[in-house]
Amino acid sequence: MTDTTRGISRIQFEIMLSKTETERFIIGDEIVLFGRRVVESSIRQKYPEISDTDLKIEVFKRCYSSFFSPDELQKIILSMKAYWNLKVTSANSSSVQSHP
Repeated sequence: MTDTTRGISRIQFEIMLSKTETERFIIGDEIVLFGRRVVESSIRQKYPEISDTDLKIEVFKRCYSSFFSPDELQKIILSMKAYWNLKVTSANSSSVQSHP
């Protein structure tokens, strides 16, 4: 579904083609980051007290769960939890060690 006419779509396409590769990459990156923020915001609205680790997992599930079987998805989620928990633990122990 689109609400953009063919003429306007053509103009948008021509504008994008007039950009340098770097500009097009930056625009694409900004679009992806905006989409991620929208997903994160909707998850935070539903789960206001969600931890950073669980937010990352929920974003992953929202974006990629249809690409994996339930078993694969569960293995990935467990790996993500282990990774982020280790990272948080390491960061906390580093900050404690650096502040006597």
